[in-house]
Amino acid sequence: MVGVTFITIEFFGCYVRFRRIEAGSFYSYLSEGCRICRRGAKMVIFITGICHNDCFYCPISEDRKGRDVVFANEREVKSMEDAIDEANAMSAEGIAITGGEPLLKLDRVIEFLKTFKDLHSHLYTSIPASYKVLSRLKHLDEVRFHPPELKNVKAYEEPIRVAKRMGMDVGFEIPSIAVSEEIVEIANKHDVFLNLNELEFSSTNYENLVKRGFKPNDHYGCSNCDEIVRVYAERVKKFHYCSARFKDRAQLRRRLIRMAKNLPDFYIVTREGTVICGYVEGDVERIKRYLDSKGLKANVDYVVVEGGIETSVEFVERHLDELKRLGTNVFIIERYPTFKRIVVEVNPL
Repeated sequence: MVGVTFITIEFFGCYVRFRRIEAGSFYSYLSEGCRICRRGAKMVIFITGICHNDCFYCPISEDRKGRDVVFANEREVKSMEDAIDEANAMSAEGIAITGGEPLLKLDRVIEFLKTFKDLHSHLYTSIPASYKVLSRLKHLDEVRFHPPELKNVKAYEEPIRVAKRMGMDVGFEIPSIAVSEEIVEIANKHDVFLNLNELEFSSTNYENLVKRGFKPNDHYGCSNCDEIVRVYAERVKKFHYCSARFKDRAQLRRRLIRMAKNLPDFYIVTREGTVICGYVEGDVERIKRYLDSKGLKANVDYVVVEGGIETSVEFVERHLDELKRLGTNVFIIERYPTFKRIVVEVNPL
């Protein structure tokens, strides 16, 4: 269990105790979706890159923005089996449905909610959804409304009432671009939460943010948004601030570790969630016959990957000469345990 410390902030003449968590994040209220996310147990389902807004701070990458594509974490989803495989790979406890604008593909959202009905679910939307739409989201546990550029906030008041009557946990989720008096008022009036995310810089929004006076820090967050964070923290009863550093150093790292621990035992798991193994490059069938002759079992002692086979560091070091006589190239590699298997370090033997 990660340690928790406390900070106290004045709230309309009273003092509110906040729980401070790692990497600069803190909260007075943490929804179940955020608790699952903090454990690295949330699978992000990117429903579509299509959106009817063009927010200046949108950080979505070029390969997703405006495109009708589906991803489960980093894995592109061509069929529901892809998403199920990803959920199993990370032992997911919950799903977060995002985009783009997910509700532009309502039937697709419903399909994913039905498939993962046994997991906790939360959804991000910029649409002030009607009763008709919300009533179709029968398996949704939590909804987070995002008024684009913090405009037209009053339009979300009725959807908030409706969603609460349906038993959903409800809140706003916004970046730290400005203080909205309407968001403060409605959040407190209807006893819903506010998740404030540190404004994040990306290759697609960098110029827009700098042009508006925002300054990046060394972890792609905003270095001059502290006052916005302070004001919301002082004035919103159910408040959670999530830093960019937290997403990278805590949330992502824990998800990687979960995925790494689901791999065969021969992988060495680092503190950062990457894995280290031996990699034998060459004729896969020939390498397999050799490994089998040594008593190694497929998917237990070695794994077939594109271009070769991964096995233990100990094995490739001990049998290096024999492996090279098979005409292979042998390496020790460090890589991410994700679907894309991105390699971060290669050491040839």
